[in-house]
Amino acid sequence: MKPFMMLLSGLLLAANAVAEPANTKTSPELLAAFSSAASLKQNFSCYSGPFASYDSWLAMMSKSPRFNAEQFAKSVPRADVERRQQTLDCRVFVYESDGILVEGVMVRPKASASAVSKLPVVIYNRGGNAKGGTLVYGAIHYSMMPLAELGYIVIASQYRGAKGFPTKVQQNFELDQFGGNDVNDIKNLLPIINGMPDAESERIAMLGSSRGGMMSYLAAREMPQLKALIVSAGVADLEASLAVRQAMENIYTKFIPNYATERSAQLQARSVLYWLDKLPPTLPILLLHGDKDVRVEVAQSQTLAQALAAKDHPHKLVVYPGADHSLVPHRAEAHAEIAAWLQQYL
Repeated sequence: MKPFMMLLSGLLLAANAVAEPANTKTSPELLAAFSSAASLKQNFSCYSGPFASYDSWLAMMSKSPRFNAEQFAKSVPRADVERRQQTLDCRVFVYESDGILVEGVMVRPKASASAVSKLPVVIYNRGGNAKGGTLVYGAIHYSMMPLAELGYIVIASQYRGAKGFPTKVQQNFELDQFGGNDVNDIKNLLPIINGMPDAESERIAMLGSSRGGMMSYLAAREMPQLKALIVSAGVADLEASLAVRQAMENIYTKFIPNYATERSAQLQARSVLYWLDKLPPTLPILLLHGDKDVRVEVAQSQTLAQALAAKDHPHKLVVYPGADHSLVPHRAEAHAEIAAWLQQYL
């Protein structure tokens, strides 16, 4: 099994472990609010329970009969985990969005809380749907912490109805609209960012992966404060992509409201190619894609890049030969590309 596939298996195990109902004896210790926003209702450290140390995390994962310790060590090096626990503040939080309690994650350099200068912010939009793709502990290490180590505050929404930790959020997958009202969960992170004393709220970028790319385009239409947008393996035309991956019809049928009677209209409403003019015209967009992606075909980013070029919209397309949906085996190069883009525009 490849190291990345081992990591994915680990994330699923972690999701199952933390999704169990918590009682008062095992619930994480609540921390003082990291933001003055009234919408912030609860927060605690990511480094709680089985994630208090590398060894306790390993012990939890080892309970699975399919667990491979050697591959796990390659996918999640002990040195990385222990360094991040020493240098990064990681919080799971609950906030209110449209009257619904939603789970979120925030990661920042520990020094930022007491530093004089403020840090720019990156909003991270995850992929997946319902429970799939939830930001469990391993996913936070994989997707969010590398950005925080660059010197950014990184904040993300689980999206309404999803749950990755023992919070008071009620898991309800029927709330997921796959690019409907759940987009508000991203926009409603702004009051929390504005209420963080160490966040420079005028310097915000957004990064979305897979489904998160679609969510990023939708949210960006009403977020003029964004300084940069990065999308990895995102869909630009959902209807066209269905011709390549017909299995997504099941996802759309299950989650998109009125899909049976408004199929084309609902798909186009979620496809940036149909309303490109609604994006902030000067927002610089970085598109990353692997040409061996079997979930979202590389043509999606290529077609969008052509449309952006036709409108003289600032953008850059990077296609990684041989890379899959997660840009493996070119993750290091992609991370460097992301870092450069953020440094240039944020």
